[in-house]
Formats: sequence, structure tokens, C-alpha cells
Amino acid sequence: MRAFFILRTRRIFMKQLPEWAITYLHRMRLEPQEPDFPFLQAICRAHMQVFPYENVSKLIFFEQKSSDKLVPTPEEYVANAVRYDMGGTCFANNGSLLALLRALGYQGHLMPLSPTHMAILIRDLLPNDEPVYVDMGAAAPVFAPVALHSAAEQEIAFGFESVRIVRDPVQPERFRFLRFRRGELVSDRWNFDPSEAKEIHDFSESVALTFQPDATYMGCLRVQLYQLDRGRSLSLLNNSLQIMLENGTEEKILLHSLDEIEAVAAEEFGLPRLPVREAISILQNKGIDVFAPKD
Repeated sequence: MRAFFILRTRRIFMKQLPEWAITYLHRMRLEPQEPDFPFLQAICRAHMQVFPYENVSKLIFFEQKSSDKLVPTPEEYVANAVRYDMGGTCFANNGSLLALLRALGYQGHLMPLSPTHMAILIRDLLPNDEPVYVDMGAAAPVFAPVALHSAAEQEIAFGFESVRIVRDPVQPERFRFLRFRRGELVSDRWNFDPSEAKEIHDFSESVALTFQPDATYMGCLRVQLYQLDRGRSLSLLNNSLQIMLENGTEEKILLHSLDEIEAVAAEEFGLPRLPVREAISILQNKGIDVFAPKD
């Protein structure tokens, strides 16, 4: 009887969700549930393994769009994922994920961490309204939501990379996002105020910065995906593939042709429809050779 009630509740809930949200969940092999912390954990873990951190969509989206609207809507984001195996960088990944979380009943907002990065803050979920940090666009192992009041005691790690979120010692109302590699701090420049509530349209200037000709992801090919169930992460930067295992073992492979890059996208990343060839063509038209020898 209880199983029937749960199934019936999910069917009713699904009828209330927009079609894009149902497709979004199904792509992660998830069914709608009550908006609690364990379900948020499941969403984050699945999202990190299904929707890549990539700039292929960014290059193509910019090439095709003539207006100032350079961030896909949730409907476009899901359609691009289904048709082209796309994800995005922080604005696309986190903007669309927040829309999904709100559709599921979570309360939250976006917040800036730097001029070109933003993340999600979920509220009204844990006891004492403890805020929860979510970030699917950091290109870092943040594959779990972080409860901020106890964040200093947590370290999210994969291989030799890890992240800690701690209170700023000078401005205690703010938090700092710390990146470590092999135990060494490599970046502490991101910081945020959990109460600084923003919507996606508030980031129009930040988004525009990331489309400038000299912006990082307008001048390279970048694809990253965590395959947690296989105990590895994959990172492609131009023609260099890095495979990192959970135990910290690392392998680097240099790719020598478009065919090899397409094969890696399809066979290693599991993204056969990701249009890496088109992205490389766009870069070539900008005078950027992804196969150029590194200094």
C-alpha cells in the first residue's frame, strides 16, 4: 500500500512539473521526490556525471546568437542536452539547475563569487535555516551540496583535487571557496555572501565578460566530466586529455586529430553527439589551433 501511495504521489507531482523538468530528471535517471537534503544530494551527484562542464555549447551558442541573450533558458538547456549531449559553464549549468530545483519545490537563489562565476544557495531546507551551497559550474569536485554552518569541517575531494568552503576570517558574513591540489592551496579568490540573492538576468554583465575575445573559454576547447560510478574524472583541454582516478593516479594523453578528439568525446566521455568538431572549426576561424605545440 505504501509503495502504491509513493508511486501515485510521484505521478501527481510529475503532472505538475513542466515537460522540460521531467526530461531533465529523466536524463539524470531520477524520479521526482520530496525536496529534502538527500534528494538534493542525489541530484548533485547525478548532474555532475550527466551534464558536462564544457565550452563547446558556449562557442556555438555565441556563433549562432545575434542578440544579447547568451545564456540558454532551462528549456533550451535540456533540449541541447538531449540533442547534442551539452552541459555548459557556470551560468548555463547553475542557472538551469536552480530552475529545476525551484520546480521541485526547493527555495533558493543565485549568488556571485567573482566577476565571472556564480553558484546556487538553497535555503529553508535544513534545521535553523542553515544555508546550503550548490555548484555545478566550478570545474571542481563539488558533487555534493555543502551545508555552510559546518562547511569548515568538510572537504570534498576526488583524486588529488579537493574543495573546502570556509568563513572569511576578516568578513565572517562571507565564505571563501578554497581549491587544493595534492594538499596545496591553489586558489582562494572566490568568495560569497549567502544572503546576496540574484537572478540569472542580474548576471548579464558577467556573462558578457565571458564572451569577450580574450576570455578564457573563447580561446580553447574545454570539456570536463566526473564519472564517479567508474571512479574517475575526465578533462579535455584542447588536444590534451587527462584521466584522473579516485586514488589520485593520473594519465595524460595527447590527441593528434579531429577524429581522435571526436572518438574521445564519444567513447571516453560518453558524449557522442557533442559537436566538438564544430567548436574546433569556430576556434580555427578565430585563429586558434587546438593542436598547436605547448610552450
